[in-house]
Formats: sequence, C-alpha cells, structure tokens
Amino acid sequence: MDYDKELDNRVNYANQVLSPLGFKRVCALDPISPSVVEEFRKAVDSAKNERPMQNFLWRHPEILARFLGPGFCWWIKQEVRLGNELRMDFLAVRTESLPLSYTMVELESPNARWFNPSNARPAEKMVEAIQQIGEWRYWIEQNQDYVQRPKPNGLGLAKLSRYSSNAQIVIGRRQTVTDSDRERVNALMANGNIFSVNTYDTLIERSRGVSGNFYGQGANDVCEECRYILDGI
Repeated sequence: MDYDKELDNRVNYANQVLSPLGFKRVCALDPISPSVVEEFRKAVDSAKNERPMQNFLWRHPEILARFLGPGFCWWIKQEVRLGNELRMDFLAVRTESLPLSYTMVELESPNARWFNPSNARPAEKMVEAIQQIGEWRYWIEQNQDYVQRPKPNGLGLAKLSRYSSNAQIVIGRRQTVTDSDRERVNALMANGNIFSVNTYDTLIERSRGVSGNFYGQGANDVCEECRYILDGI
C-alpha cells in the first residue's frame, strides 16, 4: 500500500478524538453473518417499538455501518446525550476530510407509518422524528462551544456543528410506504429540512449485500482506513 499522509492524518485523528468518548470503530466492509442478518430480520418483524432495534444495532453496529456506507470506517456511539433532555439514538462519524462529518440517527418503530392514509399528513412518529432532529440541531447551535470543548468540561465532539451534521431517520416497513409518501418526504426536505428517511427493509437489504470499497478493493479486503489504524502506519 502506498503511504498517504492525508489519509493517515485524518483516520488517526478521528480515532484519537472519538475512541476515548466511547465510539466504536466499525468498517462497512466487515462481513455480516447471514445468521445475524436473519436474526435482525426476525427482530424487525416482531418489534413493537424501536427499543429492540436500538439494542440490536448496538450489539451489531456493522449493520448500521453497512447501511450508512459505502466501504470505509465509521465511528458509532449509542445514546449520545445533549444536555439533560435530548438524546440521539446513535451518532455516527466519518472523516472524508479532517473536519469530522457527523450523522445523527433517529430510530422509530418498524410498525410506524410515514404518513396517515386518511389525510396524507405526516404520521405521529414521523413528526416526532423530524422535530427531534430539529431540536438536536438547535441545541448544538446554541451550545457550540460546550459541544466541541474537550471533556470533562464539554462533550468533546470536535468539529460538530449543525452544518457538519447529517440526519437519518429509520422508520416503518416498505410495504406501508407508497410512491406518494416518498414524494412527500422529498417535499419536506425541499423546505429546508436536512435529513434522509429509510425503512428497516433497507437496513436488511444492505446487510445482505456486498459492500463496495470506497478505495477500490474487494469486499473481503481490509480497507485502507483500517490498515492505517491497525498497522500504525
């Protein structure tokens, strides 16, 4: 492997900042056992709310990494608290460049609908998810210095701002989502809301698939980012 100083700097910077905060480094190229995928599918089918989904994904963060993809490393943490009242289900971090790129993940029930069939308005859980993301971003903006300040006097989330954060909502099942529902989500995003919405079926499908490597290797290879960290290059 040819030495890449910029890649070395950024992946090790991410590791040094995030690992002490309890983030797990997970590579989207890591293989996912078919038995784990099947267990996840059964958990989705039987879930009454989102809590079992959160617990399962923390035990198997490779599913979340593969979903967020493509093939490179993510640093993932469960239940990241913002003050005394707000809590992210997951916070996932990438390092496409030295300033870290954050993705806030909000999980809702697999049984929840995106929109009410009776009036085409956003369903209760969808409204809650969108509001939650807005509250997270507002809190981060209002507490920018505290968010980025190193622990123990801050959260230690270097470079996190409302402008460096994406948001992902996972809610419902594909059979309850219509083409019109997807168009309505696009309309909501066109109004200045920055988030993506997917069903749990997307997580299942991506877990079954082969992850392509951002750097061009096959899915069974160790990715470039892993090698810079593991080999101490």
